[in-house]
Amino acid sequence: MKLLAPLRLPRFRRLYTAQIVANVGDGLDYLAIITLVVFLWDRGAGSLSALALALALPLVIGAPFFGAVADRFEPRVVMVGANVLRGLAFAGIAMSAGFAQVLLLVAVTALGTGLFNTAQVRFIRSQVSDDLLLSANALRSTTERMLTGMAGPALAAGLIGLYGPRTTLVVTAVCFAVSGLLVARVGRVDGKGDSAARAKRQPLHQRVVVGFAHVWSLPPLRLVVFGMAGAYLITAMFDVMLPLWYREIGGGPAFIGIAMTCLGAGGAVGAVLTAQFGDRFNLITVMAGAAMVIGVLVGGMGAVGVFGASVQTALWFPAIVVIGAAAATAIVGYSTLVQRLTPEHMMGRVAAITGAALTVPTVLGPALAPLLTLFTGIDGLFILCGSGLLAIGAFIALRSRRYSALVRPEPAADRDDGNESDGGPRSTAASTNSAKTERGTDG
Repeated sequence: MKLLAPLRLPRFRRLYTAQIVANVGDGLDYLAIITLVVFLWDRGAGSLSALALALALPLVIGAPFFGAVADRFEPRVVMVGANVLRGLAFAGIAMSAGFAQVLLLVAVTALGTGLFNTAQVRFIRSQVSDDLLLSANALRSTTERMLTGMAGPALAAGLIGLYGPRTTLVVTAVCFAVSGLLVARVGRVDGKGDSAARAKRQPLHQRVVVGFAHVWSLPPLRLVVFGMAGAYLITAMFDVMLPLWYREIGGGPAFIGIAMTCLGAGGAVGAVLTAQFGDRFNLITVMAGAAMVIGVLVGGMGAVGVFGASVQTALWFPAIVVIGAAAATAIVGYSTLVQRLTPEHMMGRVAAITGAALTVPTVLGPALAPLLTLFTGIDGLFILCGSGLLAIGAFIALRSRRYSALVRPEPAADRDDGNESDGGPRSTAASTNSAKTERGTDG
C-alpha cells in the first residue's frame, strides 16, 4: 500500500513512532482539562472560550517565531525541546490549583505544539522525496485522526473514570516525555547550501519577512493558502453549528456519536485514497474538487430543511463519511503542496505561516456563525456555507491548470536513491523541484 511506503525510510519511521506516542498524549489532554475545569471546578462557557483562545492565540501570534526557530536550529533539537516543554506544562496543569494557572500552562503547551509541528515539517521535507510526500502526510493525518480524535478520548474517558483528570494529565506528560526521547533518535538535519547559510546570518525579523515574501511571491502557493484559509473559515462556521443541525433533524446523543465516528472513518478513507491516487492528478485541482464536494453536501443539508423535505436521519451518515473523506483530502493536499513549493531551508517559516493562515479562520468562524444564524437560520447558514465552498473550489480549479507542472512530484525513477535506504538526504530530483520554487526570496 502506497500509504505505508514512507515507513521504509528509517528516519521517518523513527519520527512517526514518536508522533504516535505524542498523538496519544494529545488525545488525553483535552478531555482531562475539560473535566477538571467544567466538572470539578464548575466553570462555565466563558472559561471554555478562554481555554480555546489560550490554545489558538499562541499558534497565531507565535507563528513567525516558530518558523524562524525551526529554520535556524537543528529540527531534532527543536522537537525534543518542544516535547519537554509540553510534558512539563501538562505536569504543571495536573498540579495546578486555579484556573489562571491552567490558562497560562495551556498557552505554554500551544507554544510547544507550534514549535514541534514546524520543526517536524522541516524534518520531513528534508528526508522524504517528492513522490513520497503525499503518502507521508496522509499517514500522519490518518494516525492523528485515529489517535487524537477517536482512540485518545476513549482512553481518556477510561483513565478519568478510574483515576481522575489529574492522573490522566500526568499520563499525558509522560507521553510527551517518551515522545521526546524517541525524537532524540531520529538523526540530524544540517542546513545545506549558500541559501541556508545566508538565512542563519539574517536577523530574526528579516528571516520572518523572507518567509512571508516567499508565500506571496509564488502564485500557486498564494492561491492554495488563501483558498484554504477561506475554506477553513466557512468550514468552521458550519462545523460549530452541526450539533444544532443534528438536533433539528431529530438526532440525539447517539446520532452525534455515530456522526463523529463517520467523520473520523471518512477522514481515514480520504487520506488512504489521496495517498494512493492523488499524484495522478494536479493536486491543486484535487483540493478544489474536495472543497466543491463538501460544498454540495453541506448546501444540501441546509436545502432539505429550507424546503421541508423528509430524510431519514440514518441516510445522512454516508454523506458525513464523504465530508470527512473530502476534508482529509484537502488537508493532506495542502500540507504536501506547501512542502513541494518551499525550499528546505525556508520550510519552518513557511510551514508556520501557512499553519497560522488556517488557525485564524478556525477562531473567527465560530464567532461569526451565531451572528449570521440570527439572519439566516441554521439551514440558511448551511446553504450559504455550501455555496461559499463551491465558489472557492471552482475558482481554485479554474486557476490550477496553469500550475500543474510546478505541483506534480518528480518521477520516482529520476531519484538518486543512494542514501535513502539509511535515511539520508532527499533525492536529487526533489532538490531540483525545490530549486524551481526558490525565486530569489532567500535574501
